[in-house]
Amino acid sequence: MSAVVCRHGHTSTTTDFCDECGVPIEAGAAAPVPGPDPVPAPTADGNDAAEVCPLCGTPRTGRFCEEDGHDFVLQGGTAAPTPAPAPAAPPAVTNAPAAEGTWLVTVEADRRYYESVVAREGPDIAAVTFPNYYPAAEIPLVGAEVRIGRRRVNGSTPPPQIDLAGPPLDPGVSHLHAVLLPRPDDDGWSVLDPGSTNGTTINYADDPIALDTVVPLRPGDRVHVGAFTTLVVDRR
Repeated sequence: MSAVVCRHGHTSTTTDFCDECGVPIEAGAAAPVPGPDPVPAPTADGNDAAEVCPLCGTPRTGRFCEEDGHDFVLQGGTAAPTPAPAPAAPPAVTNAPAAEGTWLVTVEADRRYYESVVAREGPDIAAVTFPNYYPAAEIPLVGAEVRIGRRRVNGSTPPPQIDLAGPPLDPGVSHLHAVLLPRPDDDGWSVLDPGSTNGTTINYADDPIALDTVVPLRPGDRVHVGAFTTLVVDRR
C-alpha cells in the first residue's frame, strides 16, 4: 500500500485524511523518503542516556510517550529498555447508567464548536463535514486516568477508554488526544493534552490549553477535541 506525508510530516496510508493527525492530505503529497534514524538529544545534565519509554524506546518529551501513550508518571520509565509485549487493553467503558454522585462525561457532536473551527482554520477544515447523526454517549469516569483519542487501525497499543474512531469519525482527533485525570478527594476531574496535533480547548475558547499541563475542570465544563467533538464533564 502506498503512503503519503501530510503537511505536519506524518506518514499516512490513507490519501484523503492523515491517519495520524486527521488533517486533509494535500494534492501531490509524496511518499516518505527513507533516511537515517534520529539521534536522541542529550539530557539537560549532559547525559546521553535520556529517559525513554519502556515499551518502545522512544525518548521522553512529556508525561505521555508520543508513540504508544505510555504514562511516565503512573507507570514510570527506564533509561535502558528491553523489548516488551504491549500492555493489556484497558477495560471496556460501557454506556450503563451511572449511580448518584458519579462523575461522568457526555460525548456529543457540537455544531457551535464545529463552526468556530471552520471559521478559525479556513477552507482545509471545511472538507470535514458535520455528521448528520451522532448519538450522544454518557460514560462514567473511573480509574486513575481516562484517555481520549482514536484507536490505531494497525498497531499493538491499547485503544483509548473514550474511543472517537467512529462512526462517524472525527478526523481531527489524534490517537492520544487528551487525558482526563481525577483530582484528590473526589473533587472532580482535570484534563491534560499530551501533545495532540490540533489542540484541546475548553468552553469555546479561541486558544487551546497548554500542552502537557493539568487543567482543572468545573462541573459542566465542555472539552473540545478534533473538528466537532465535545465532551461535557459533570457530576450526576
